[in-house]
Amino acid sequence: MYVQELWRFPVKSMAGEKVPRISMGKLGFAGDREILALGPDGRILTSRNYHKLLGLHGTLGPGGQPLISGHPWNSEEALQLVRAATVPGAQLTQYAGPERFDILPLLVATDGAIEAFGHDSRRLRFNILVGGVEGLAERTWPGKCLRIGNAVIGIQDLRGRCVMRGGELKVGDAVELTADCEQRKVTSGSV
Repeated sequence: MYVQELWRFPVKSMAGEKVPRISMGKLGFAGDREILALGPDGRILTSRNYHKLLGLHGTLGPGGQPLISGHPWNSEEALQLVRAATVPGAQLTQYAGPERFDILPLLVATDGAIEAFGHDSRRLRFNILVGGVEGLAERTWPGKCLRIGNAVIGIQDLRGRCVMRGGELKVGDAVELTADCEQRKVTSGSV
């Protein structure tokens, strides 16, 4: 098994960006889902209810500034794009707390499960794609860990995100499935 892809989603519920290497901390990948669209009532607007958000592209620009379809996230242009995709009173905010994630801050998928899924893999919005996995072998992974270089990712369940411990990780790294999993939060590192 090996790391096939790494993905970051700078703006929650928008298309993200594939990266060759990334830093990881207590709350997952650096810059992941830190910009949120909020409705007039202050609730997070997501693509589950506003599918046009997926047509917008969240990336990080020079100096790590989040961009929405090429515009700085805090610009009038970005706000108008978000309002056109959601509701007229939508606002954008930057937030790095844990509430920005639906479950946990990391989603791991496998090439075997995506093949069995039979749909466009972008629908899953995973952070790490593990290649070289036969069929639905990942169904036996809950309670185990993936060791990728010196990073450790604890597999919680089949649909949720994962608890992890920081370390160095990049596309092409070998992935080892182990039963000796320390369920600790990430300290820091690069992935």
